[in-house]
Amino acid sequence: MRDTAKHTARRCRDAAATRQAILEAARTLFAHDSYEYVTIRDIASKAGIDPALVIRYFGSKEDLFLATLDKGNCSSLPGGEGMELGHGLIHHYISHWSKQDASDPLLIMIRSASSNDNSDLLRQVLNEQFLQPIAEQIGGPNGHLRAELALSQLIGVNIMRSLLHTEALSAIPDEQLIQIVGSVCQHYISDELEETSTSQEEPIERR
Repeated sequence: MRDTAKHTARRCRDAAATRQAILEAARTLFAHDSYEYVTIRDIASKAGIDPALVIRYFGSKEDLFLATLDKGNCSSLPGGEGMELGHGLIHHYISHWSKQDASDPLLIMIRSASSNDNSDLLRQVLNEQFLQPIAEQIGGPNGHLRAELALSQLIGVNIMRSLLHTEALSAIPDEQLIQIVGSVCQHYISDELEETSTSQEEPIERR
């Protein structure tokens, strides 16, 4: 009886380790290449396992891709007391994602943004894990627009820092980056947005 319990516990540990190895391999590969070019065989090879195990643990490539983005949820951003939401957004990015490229959900999404294979999936994840939680915290009729504008700053910083490795932005201290980009994000979140008139100007007659 005791041997059976030990065997079951070991199998559970092995299963958890295998699942984690697959997830880490997928995150690494998706963070360095587009969704359409990363194959199940590539992921299995990186994890050192049989490709059939990838399907066994995650069901499909699409489900595995979704699992790699699980760390991207913005539902618990700091903001309000002690830290404005704009600064909380960039602080969340710096402290949770940017230090570990292979775990950075925004980087994974950016790499696959040009893929036609999962464009609908990307929009769904972007909305559910990033935009909607931010928009709900902002509130108001322009909440979603403000969320998109603020998130565009993070995506821009991510491209410059993590993909292009531009010199100045890569060298700037995290706290300074949080203050600068946080202020821009906060502008989009709380300042008045300019409204464009829907009326068309009368054409000027040429004589």
